[in-house]
Amino acid sequence: MKKWLALLIACLALGLVVAGCGDDDDDGGGDGSVTVEQNGGGRGGGKEVSMRNIQFEPADVTIDAGQTVAWTNDEGVAHDVDGSGPGGDFSSGPAGGMEKGAVFAHTFKEPGTYEYVCRVHAPGMQGTVTVK
Repeated sequence: MKKWLALLIACLALGLVVAGCGDDDDDGGGDGSVTVEQNGGGRGGGKEVSMRNIQFEPADVTIDAGQTVAWTNDEGVAHDVDGSGPGGDFSSGPAGGMEKGAVFAHTFKEPGTYEYVCRVHAPGMQGTVTVK
């Protein structure tokens, strides 16, 4: 029972963090990125990617425009997510800035193919988000 209550509280807290990250303009402002330092549960209608064994699992995901991909560092080695290459401009922050348990989420608004890497472990640790 205590675990469920803690999970509920964590999910509610994450919802407040995510809700406060946008702007009030209707122009689609902001880059759609959110960095959360604690695991906060799933992102509705998107995909989750785990960082483990010095790889993204799964490395390649397909989503619909407007959906979110959440990357979670599930190992004791620091990672990051950087999509500043062809097709994208999103980043979890400084190279190696995601410690174990950290989550980075990005909402992809436009169709296309977005390549990303962990700058600490590139070129071996890389992936692709395909947005329909």
